[in-house]
Amino acid sequence: MNRFAALALTSLFALTLAACGGDKAEEAATGTMARAELPSTPTGVVDASAAALQRGDLLAVLKLAVPPAEFERIKQEWETSKAEEQPTEEEKAHFAEMMAKLTAPDAEQQLMAEFEPHLAKYDAEMAAQMPLMIGMGRGFAVQAIQENQDFTPAQKEQATQTIDAVAKWLGETNFSDRERARQAVTAAVDAARAVELKTLDELRALEFEQMLAKAGIAFTGTKNVLRVYGLDLDQTFDSVSSEVVSEQGDSATVKVSYQLFGQPLSFQTEMMRVDGRWFGKDTVEQLRKELDDVEEAAEDATEAEAAEAPVEG
Repeated sequence: MNRFAALALTSLFALTLAACGGDKAEEAATGTMARAELPSTPTGVVDASAAALQRGDLLAVLKLAVPPAEFERIKQEWETSKAEEQPTEEEKAHFAEMMAKLTAPDAEQQLMAEFEPHLAKYDAEMAAQMPLMIGMGRGFAVQAIQENQDFTPAQKEQATQTIDAVAKWLGETNFSDRERARQAVTAAVDAARAVELKTLDELRALEFEQMLAKAGIAFTGTKNVLRVYGLDLDQTFDSVSSEVVSEQGDSATVKVSYQLFGQPLSFQTEMMRVDGRWFGKDTVEQLRKELDDVEEAAEDATEAEAAEAPVEG
């Protein structure tokens, strides 16, 4: 279940929706694409995906990212994996404890008290080392990018620019600032309360679309936490623009431009048309391969069980 929950949530990487309350948030997350006409151009898909991410509508993101047939396969795998992958009692207890802590009436005060020793330790032991750690991390990341044989020169340049922007943000942000910490804790607590889930059993009882609605609330909460520290993903999503570089038959190349920390970045992506709609080529091909592998493994397991079963008579 965890594998395909992650797949569903990252088929394109969590409180605007939370402020509306749980029921309204779920209605917003599950109804948008049903009411709106799906885009029929490559650039329309890119722009609609960015807008859906901005409003935390993960169901819309997924429907824009994969063809209907693959959407139904993901949905079915979600139900199958729920039945096959049972959480342990320890996992259930851990989840319930975490949600109880995040949704308690005095959650903000209790969490700040719990974090204070860690923040103090960061100030005393980690803060002075951060520039060196960031520099080393950037160096390792850039080296890995340059050595990646699957990246084109343009992709390497784009990835390096992104790493540089993130490194600059990390170096300029005081993560132990107590006021920022309080704001981040408040955003996380608000999101946990808005999700309205207390146990793993409640999560597992959700239909696929309901799960995505809850995940959308958590995603929006995560964006609010990051915004406290200066990483405004909604600003990035809002800055997205796209243009067709080339289009021939059912294939197209699209240039996507955006801003991260005020720095203009861009990349090119290949898209394919399936049944009159456009999708990211790499996303669809990778997803189909993963789903085929899962189904093949399930068939092999079924055949192995049948072969090992005792013969009656």
